[in-house]
Amino acid sequence: KKHITRIRGLEAYHVHAQTFAQDVSKRFACAASVETTAAKGRAALMKGCSEITVQGHLVEELQALLTGDEGKMLSCGHGGVKDGNYGVPRGKHVFEVVTRKGAMAKNRKR
Repeated sequence: KKHITRIRGLEAYHVHAQTFAQDVSKRFACAASVETTAAKGRAALMKGCSEITVQGHLVEELQALLTGDEGKMLSCGHGGVKDGNYGVPRGKHVFEVVTRKGAMAKNRKR
């Protein structure tokens, strides 16, 4: 199954979206892109905010990278999360993880 991870609201913590996307792409060897307008069918973005889309299910790794949480770094087992200096505070109120089963239905021509 294919997964993507979306991140919004990093501007509130003074994290530049394009720089973060490039860093994630290098650290985890995956594709990462930045969008300033929401894709069709997605909730609208606030003015001046952007959404980062990362290839793969990297929720724990990205939380560890953003917070610098050493406990999460050890539990996810990925070496790419070391030396994250983004300064996002730890806590459940900062991160909202939404998972869905299955993929969206494709439009079929009949």
